[in-house]
Amino acid sequence: MKRMLVLIIVVIFSVSACSEDSPLTPDTNDTSILKDNGGSGGAGLPGQGTVLRLVGTGVAYEGTVMDIDGDGEEDDALCFDVDLLDARGRKIGTATDCLSEINSVGDGLALVGTTIFNLSNGTFISRGYTTVQPLTTNMPSPATHTTGAVPMPGTNGVIHGTGAYQNFQAEVRLSGAVNMSRLDSDGEITFDCLFSVLPLSME
Repeated sequence: MKRMLVLIIVVIFSVSACSEDSPLTPDTNDTSILKDNGGSGGAGLPGQGTVLRLVGTGVAYEGTVMDIDGDGEEDDALCFDVDLLDARGRKIGTATDCLSEINSVGDGLALVGTTIFNLSNGTFISRGYTTVQPLTTNMPSPATHTTGAVPMPGTNGVIHGTGAYQNFQAEVRLSGAVNMSRLDSDGEITFDCLFSVLPLSME
């Protein structure tokens, strides 16, 4: 399954020649997980909006995610583990980004992205319908593709939460960049993705 999903992505794209040695973002000086900032692991959640940043190189592995197609069964996904940073670039936890239902649309991809945010005071999972497109600029870039998921305003994108995020609801918008140049050879994607999380309500 892992190899099949990797090949689906690679066959669709002929990725641009980027510098494979340059990460999307520089290393931050503070790599420890922050514990104390309003009881939310430094993220400013759940009482107010925030920006969470997925950064790093993840190696693909087979996973399953909560039901997507309504049949009551978990669905297959290609998953990647990376660091979770706050808007200031400080590590506040870890994240797992899982890709399912990958389809070619024109020059890009349409997929379902399920993202698990692991913070010191709990975990929440968001889901978005995501577009991936190759870069069209000729300027040098550490990324090969842009990615995004833009929900209708006021739409809840959180499908599960634990700890402080039990019954958490939020509008979750993705805007990011990825380097897929090593996906075929090493099963790697390098992420620099911003998730804007705007809480809707807490029941």
